[in-house]
Amino acid sequence: MDLRETIGRLLALLGLVCAVVGIFVLEGISIEFPGIILGGLGYYFGLTSQDRVGQILGIAAAVLNVISMVISGLSGPPQ
Repeated sequence: MDLRETIGRLLALLGLVCAVVGIFVLEGISIEFPGIILGGLGYYFGLTSQDRVGQILGIAAAVLNVISMVISGLSGPPQ
């Protein structure tokens, strides 16, 4: 396993953690923005190192963070 693969997978997993935390925290959408960035970086590192697992984790992290933003936006009270 290459260092670039390890970094990509780690960043994508951190993005997934941000998505899971963002789903349960309904007080704003600030945690999802770093999650999207981490997922994108994980995807990038997976893409440059030809790591399919890192790419899938990065895409999943970005998509789950967007879904988390939508869920927290819908379930929160109007402001």
